[in-house]
Amino acid sequence: MTERIYTAEQLYALPEHGVEAQKIRALFLAYGGDYDFCRFFRHGESFLAALDGSFVIAEQPGADHEEIAQFLCMHGYTDIFCSEETGDRLKPLLPAVFTPVQLMVYCGQKHGGFPPECTPMEAWSVIGSRFGIPFEPWYLDMSHRVRHGITRCFSDGKAALVLQHDINGEALISQVSVLRESEGQGIAGALVRQISAALSGEVQVICEERLCGFYEKCGYRRKSQKFIAAAPG
Repeated sequence: MTERIYTAEQLYALPEHGVEAQKIRALFLAYGGDYDFCRFFRHGESFLAALDGSFVIAEQPGADHEEIAQFLCMHGYTDIFCSEETGDRLKPLLPAVFTPVQLMVYCGQKHGGFPPECTPMEAWSVIGSRFGIPFEPWYLDMSHRVRHGITRCFSDGKAALVLQHDINGEALISQVSVLRESEGQGIAGALVRQISAALSGEVQVICEERLCGFYEKCGYRRKSQKFIAAAPG
């Protein structure tokens, strides 16, 4: 049985660590449990969160994958982020295209401080030039997360990235980008290294296989494989 979560108390069994759990925790800290477009669920000891049809699954042992698949189909999903094991179990049960991605962790030196933060709009001037994502939903979500102290944006006008969250000693960097005319100058890599070195805990990034070499040069190593599943059409 899958039940909806409305309060922080209902999240007590959410694992303290793990990128899936922190993604769900960051969403709840930003939005709470009362919005219809941002919903949280518990299935046994597993947890799910959905923002506008984009799901995250933090699976625990004993999950009923057939029931989870039926739940996802009933509620509708645009994409799903989950562990490799969960993805392997859901592949034959869902009409979706499963793409493996790599969770990488920073292993370089820790030193220095953060550069000045920027506004989501300033970050978008770089990120929007490289990522094929609609502006309005991105900006509304990012502004909300920044306003609630969950997310931070950094940009020097040529490169940009988003520090999605830094919770329980685990931080997640995303949307690393650089203007096309500034490619090949090491600007994006320098920004990634500076932010990664300034964070005190474990710093993670999720990337496609083709980008692993870039992050390895920035001091990262592979930690585990995850899946992103996109609904057909």
